[in-house]
Amino acid sequence: QSATATMAAPSPAEISHVLATSVADPTTVTQLESYVRAEVNALYGPTAGGAEPSHRYNFEANRALTKLYQFFPHLADESCTALVLLLALLEYPSTDFLALSYLVPERVQEREPCATLKRCSDLLEQSQFGTFWVTFRELVINDSASEELKMATASPAAVAKIRMNVLGLLGMTYKVAPIGAVLSALDVKDAAALRDYVNGDAAAKKIVENVDVDGGKVVFTSREENTKKSRVFKEAVGLDAISAALAKGVHTSGQ
Repeated sequence: QSATATMAAPSPAEISHVLATSVADPTTVTQLESYVRAEVNALYGPTAGGAEPSHRYNFEANRALTKLYQFFPHLADESCTALVLLLALLEYPSTDFLALSYLVPERVQEREPCATLKRCSDLLEQSQFGTFWVTFRELVINDSASEELKMATASPAAVAKIRMNVLGLLGMTYKVAPIGAVLSALDVKDAAALRDYVNGDAAAKKIVENVDVDGGKVVFTSREENTKKSRVFKEAVGLDAISAALAKGVHTSGQ
C-alpha cells in the first residue's frame, strides 16, 4: 500500500496548488492523504537518509487534511491521522503537534495509536526524555498501528531526527550537563557511544564543545541562550529549565 500510494502521490508543487486553490474542497482528501504517506516514506522509509527526499515535511498540507477530517468526519482515516501526528511529533520542539491536536477529536486521541503519540508529545514537552524513548518504541509493537507507522517509528532516520532536536535543545539550555543526563535524554548507551555520535555528526559537533568522560560532563558550545546565567545543569532542578525555555518560545517552529 505504501509503495503504491507513494507512486501516485502528488508532487510538492501540485500540493502547493491544492493548498492555494482548493484547501476546503473535500475531494482533495485523497491527494492530501497520498502526500502524507509520501512524506512518511520519503523521510522515514527504507531509503530515507540518502539522497534529497522526494517529499518534504509540509505542515500546511497536513493541517489542511486534518481540518477536512474535522469538517467531513465520514472521510476521516485514523491511520492517516496517526501518520500526521507522528510527522508533527518528529518536528519537536516545534508546536506543530499541539496545533494539530486541537483539530483531532478527543475520541480519536484517546484511541491507539494516537493515544501513545499524544503521550510521547506530552513526555517531550515535560522534558521526560528517558520515558519518552521507552514509550516511543512501544509504537513499533502497537497492535493498532499501521505498518507504515511502525516502519517510520523504527527507522534510524526518525531516531536521529529526535535525538538531534533534543541535543539542540540541551545545547540551547545548558552550558554544562552531566553525561548521565545527556545519555538518558538522547537514548545513548554510554559515554563512548556519545563521543562517537558527536564526532561522527557534523551538526552535533557544532552543538557539543566537549564530551568530558573523565569529568563526567558534557560541555556545550557557548551561545547567547546558554551563557546568560552560566547555565549549568543542576540535579535538583532536573530538566525543568528546558520546559521554561519552551514556555518562553525560544524554540523554532518546524513549519
